[in-house]
Amino acid sequence: MLALGIVTLFLTAFTIIYYAYLSNHSERDVSFFLSVSFLSMLLNLCTNASGGSGLSVVYLIIAVVFLGVGFAVDLHETLAFYTSIGPWFKETFTNTKLIGWQILSLAICPAGIALYFVWYKDKPTLAKVCGRCGIFGVLLLGLLLWMILGVAL
Repeated sequence: MLALGIVTLFLTAFTIIYYAYLSNHSERDVSFFLSVSFLSMLLNLCTNASGGSGLSVVYLIIAVVFLGVGFAVDLHETLAFYTSIGPWFKETFTNTKLIGWQILSLAICPAGIALYFVWYKDKPTLAKVCGRCGIFGVLLLGLLLWMILGVAL
């Protein structure tokens, strides 16, 4: 059941990213789906932290249903989202000029955030990449810490 809770966390995170994309690129109002996905993520984390992972099935059903409903909300933008995933991965992980800075900023979050403030005037593109990876690193560290403490306690 614990594995189901962790898989549901990642699927719910994907659902949040998906509806954030739709809210920025679609004319449809997806705030309900986005807010329920955020609440589902928070409740899933709390459920996993309490050790009662029986409710993970409910969160899994919510995430799968919301991903399916996204096709009905805006089919064109949903297809655009799924077709943009491959090029995004290719661009992100084959850019040899920035991959070292991205890994450093993600692994050592304060360094990425500090590099943003150091380089925001001189090298704005590199500063934006380092700052974004630093913030994602902080969020990922918090999520992993919450998951690990939920498993350990």
